[in-house]
Amino acid sequence: MDSKDDDRLATSELAARFMRVFDSSFKLMSQRRHHNHIFKDLSINQLHMLNMLYRHPGTAQKELAELLEITPPAVSTAIRAMEAMGLVERKADENDARLMRLFLSEDANQIVGENLSHRHAAIAKLLSVLPIEEQHMVVSSLEKALLIYTNHDNPTSEPYSDKCTE
Repeated sequence: MDSKDDDRLATSELAARFMRVFDSSFKLMSQRRHHNHIFKDLSINQLHMLNMLYRHPGTAQKELAELLEITPPAVSTAIRAMEAMGLVERKADENDARLMRLFLSEDANQIVGENLSHRHAAIAKLLSVLPIEEQHMVVSSLEKALLIYTNHDNPTSEPYSDKCTE
């Protein structure tokens, strides 16, 4: 076996370890939070849409589709469902009445904000058990890997952005 094969095997084993750590930490975070039953039946795309609308209120459906790299019909279907659940509201654009802007409902805005704060605190708690130098190393290494991967996969894409939720 040559060194490239050894490296691939080592990377595969590290990926498995990383997945176990990630899954275990996510499970711990999930067990300690207050569950919002409103979100239990939402798809991953719908959850991403809620997070994006939290960060960018007033986004149009077409813009949301572009930001999340999903089809406009998929966004339309998801938004209709979330609107029926009382999570999303449409409002006419001030400058163009034909354009509808999307906003989270007051309840959804509060819940998404609480969930993001909880996730941030849980990640901070997980990192806090390491010395600060190792915390910097972990985060910097993951940022570097994401940047390289993103640019390798799509050289014209921007580095780490809001496309990744917290």
